[in-house]
Amino acid sequence: MICMAVLPSDTFAHKAQRILTANGYSCEMIRTTSQQDGCIFGIRIHGDPEQIRALLQRGNVPVKSIRMERDDT
Repeated sequence: MICMAVLPSDTFAHKAQRILTANGYSCEMIRTTSQQDGCIFGIRIHGDPEQIRALLQRGNVPVKSIRMERDDT
């Protein structure tokens, strides 16, 4: 399962990537834009969204949202 955690800043995206990698998750940091939110920083992760949200919250990383993405593999 692939999901994307949307984070409030580049700093939190880097912190989230370190936490997730240290806990064995395969992830990549991404930056994109949307008309509604402007610049979006996020992490694309292979894993369960609720476990990822809980792990990031324990690491004091504020998560704006977690979106499911298509897995084309």
